[in-house]
Amino acid sequence: MKPLKLTLQAFGPFAKTEQVDFTQLGSNPLFLINGPTGSGKTSILDAICFALYGETTGNERQGVQMRCDQAAANLLTEISLEFALHDKRYRVIRAPEQEAPKARGEGTTTRKHTASLYEITGEERLITSKTAQVKTEVTALLGLNESQFRQVMVLPQGKFRELLLASSKDREAIFGQLFQTDIYKKIEFALKDRALSISKSKDELDNQIRGALQVGEVGTEQELNGKLTEANEQSAQAKVAEQTSSEKLSQSKAKLQQMTALNGQFVKLEQGRAALKTHQEQQAVITERNSALERATQANKLEAPYSQWQSSLKQVTEFEQKLAALNADKEQAQVMLKQSEAQHQKATIEAEQLPALNEKLFKLDQTQQKLMDRAQQQSNVNALEQKKLEQQQTLDKYVAFKDKLASDALKGSQDLEQARRDVTEKVTLEAELASSQRLVSDLRKLAHIKGEQASLDKQTELKQSAKQALQTELASKQKLANEVELDWHNAQAAVLAQKLETDRPCPVCGSCTHPSPASFVGNEVSKQQVESARQIERAALDQFNQASSTLGQHLALCEQNRAMVKAAEVELGDKATLNIAEVEEQLNQRQLRLQHLSTIDVIKMEQMVTELNQRCSDGETKINQLKEEISANDTALKLSIEQLEKLTIAINGEFNTVEEVEVKRAQMQQIMLQLKQALEGAQSQVQQAAIRQSNLESQTMTHNELLSQAVKQRELNEQAWHSALQATSFASEQQFLASRSTPSELEMWQNEITQYNRTSVQLEQTISDLEQALVDMQQPNLEQEQQSVEQQQTEYLQTRTALDVTQSTLHRLEKVAQDIAQLHEKNRKLEAEYKVYGTLYDVASGKTGSRVSLHRFVLGVLLDDVLIQASQRLSIMSRGRYQLVRKTEGFKGAAGRGLDLSVEDGYTGKVRDVATLSGGESFMAALALALGLSDVVQSYSGGIRLDTLFIDEGFGSLDPESLDLAMQILVDLQQSGRTIGVISHISELKEQMPLRLDVESSRVGSSIRLVGTH
Repeated sequence: MKPLKLTLQAFGPFAKTEQVDFTQLGSNPLFLINGPTGSGKTSILDAICFALYGETTGNERQGVQMRCDQAAANLLTEISLEFALHDKRYRVIRAPEQEAPKARGEGTTTRKHTASLYEITGEERLITSKTAQVKTEVTALLGLNESQFRQVMVLPQGKFRELLLASSKDREAIFGQLFQTDIYKKIEFALKDRALSISKSKDELDNQIRGALQVGEVGTEQELNGKLTEANEQSAQAKVAEQTSSEKLSQSKAKLQQMTALNGQFVKLEQGRAALKTHQEQQAVITERNSALERATQANKLEAPYSQWQSSLKQVTEFEQKLAALNADKEQAQVMLKQSEAQHQKATIEAEQLPALNEKLFKLDQTQQKLMDRAQQQSNVNALEQKKLEQQQTLDKYVAFKDKLASDALKGSQDLEQARRDVTEKVTLEAELASSQRLVSDLRKLAHIKGEQASLDKQTELKQSAKQALQTELASKQKLANEVELDWHNAQAAVLAQKLETDRPCPVCGSCTHPSPASFVGNEVSKQQVESARQIERAALDQFNQASSTLGQHLALCEQNRAMVKAAEVELGDKATLNIAEVEEQLNQRQLRLQHLSTIDVIKMEQMVTELNQRCSDGETKINQLKEEISANDTALKLSIEQLEKLTIAINGEFNTVEEVEVKRAQMQQIMLQLKQALEGAQSQVQQAAIRQSNLESQTMTHNELLSQAVKQRELNEQAWHSALQATSFASEQQFLASRSTPSELEMWQNEITQYNRTSVQLEQTISDLEQALVDMQQPNLEQEQQSVEQQQTEYLQTRTALDVTQSTLHRLEKVAQDIAQLHEKNRKLEAEYKVYGTLYDVASGKTGSRVSLHRFVLGVLLDDVLIQASQRLSIMSRGRYQLVRKTEGFKGAAGRGLDLSVEDGYTGKVRDVATLSGGESFMAALALALGLSDVVQSYSGGIRLDTLFIDEGFGSLDPESLDLAMQILVDLQQSGRTIGVISHISELKEQMPLRLDVESSRVGSSIRLVGTH
């Protein structure tokens, strides 16, 4: 970063506007900021740091304290800095919180802290106008926060030793930011998360194994295997029992099916005999059906002559009726013809009025047109008067709406000013919200860990009690086993005593006399009883060992959890004791406030105010346009009234309205239409009456001829019918009619007779077949056999249920064993994986070997490069006495390892802490370290560019020779492409540095003057 132009206004000791154009000093200047004490030299650096970060170089004064007391009240305190970075140019403008005169009235108002950041490489582009966001954006651009900027690019007055004496932790943060080595920190965190995840997964698998054993209702895997073997044997026995029961059930069912089939044959025989008896009872009905069928067949042969005779009778009757109707119609037609001729003559006389009526209708049309013109003109007058009224109402609305818009615009401007003040609060609130969210998350995590610890502590008491109980039980079993074994040994002496013989040596003592041989005391104890007691003792010992192991693992887990609680509390510090409910309540309040602030859209409010002002202007224009329209409408209304008066004079007074004319005209048209319709109707009736009379005469002649032919045909058909009837057995026409039947009835009777005969044959054959099949057979007892089958079914269900239970138990145990095997396999994989990630995390986090983390190791390598460059300059300035080296021993714990500095004294040959350097020596070491850091950072690709260095005082602590050496180093650095500014009031520097910024003080404020520029 290189400063290009700095503008100070009412800032520090500068009462007016002062501008420093660094470009006039050259491309890579080495310049002096010179002036008397208190004139404002350091304020120039404060202005640069304040413009970028909102803080001063020493961080001892706030922005609100930087206003010049000598400045005019209406001149705002403001800093503007233009700087270059990576071939781009930027401008940052910042004004601190300050009191300013009110825009209206007397007194002052507080103006909030504001800041804006622009890119001005080409066209000016606003990056952000949010105060807190400017600081974030600048930090992202430079790669340094305000603290790191003060330590690396500015050596403030009295604080040049900060970077030199910074702790390993602080130096790690600075170097990590400068060299952008956060990837190694991320690797460390990723390995930590992975290792913890694997450890947690393994604990979960162990819990799952214990849970699986509980499902199998066993305590150990050995018990599970024994129970699984027992379940296999029980399952095999149950299968054999189920198969045997199933075979018996199948045999019983087969026997029942055979007996059921035989019983069905007997039932079928009885049903056949009953059906034949019922069928034979219908014989009389079938005989009657047969006689009726024969009579109906004979009657069908007479159907044709009888139908012809009846048809002839019907035809003659119809012709006679039709002829009588035609004669009546002829007489009526003659009467209607005479009436039509009389009506036609009357209509012809009345139609002679039509010409006179047409003349009157024409005159009415003329009068109607005049009245319509007057009505149209009256309508125009009414419309113009209504328009005049509406325009006046619209004008009143426009004026009222314009006044409301002006009021809204004023209120919108006031709201906009308030919104701008509120928005400045948002960025600060966002930062506080993020911090509160992290704090709540950490507090919840701590509470969760403490809850787990409390649960573990409760389990500890139970496990210790269980261990104590098992220990007591073990002691009891051991005592019992020892007593049983002792009784057995005592019994062995009695056994030997029974085998002793007189004058024979004792196998134990060798004596031939046996004065008091041993005898049995109490119950006899066998070897098997001793082994059984010892087996019970071993089982109790196994349970005790298992409980001890479980308790040990549990205590280790408790200790691990306590370490996690302690680490979380250390990380939180004093905040660990905060009430999480109160913190969450504060977080909720900040979220609600932030939500409210997020809804504020300043740009939209600005647009709304602009739009309201524009709408006020547009409203004024519309009001003027409307007034012009009202004037034009008044003129048109006057002309329309004059034309209306002329039309009223020209109209005849017989009719006053168009409607009256239309009524009269409609009446006249109706009369004319009635006359025309009457004439046309009379003509049509005469024609129709004549035609109808002619048609009736023609039809009468035709029907007389047809009637004569029908009478002759009737006589012939009657003779034929009587001849056919005499040739049959029917005695009369009535007997013939009674015997007639329809074809469907004949077919139905024939089918009944045929079906009856067929059914008789089938039933007789079925009965005969069943009687032959059941010869020498008896009907079985199905109820007894059914009871036998049900008994077998019950026995089978019992064996099947037993098999299902044993198989269910077997499958459950097999599933448990399979799950446990899979869990063990997963456990082995996790253990192998943890060997990799756990070891890598231990190495990366500095828990092994040299106790240096991966991130700090990388930074240590980079620091070595920095110290090489710094030592070269320090050696020159100290005339070969001092070199900076990394501290390698004398640490307390792991926190201080890796990045601490020492100084090697060439005069004594010893290495000592940098804090032991004198003031001048410390300044030289700090200057050398800053210059070395600048060289190394820029030599690494992707690093931060440190193109500028400001040094505030410190040269006064150097002797003349050291001062010359330091200046020579600064000149060499300047020639390598750096901008270097030195603040000092030493006269020797003023002589050696021709480029200067002279700060001159006065009673009315300080000013800045560039010296040595062209």
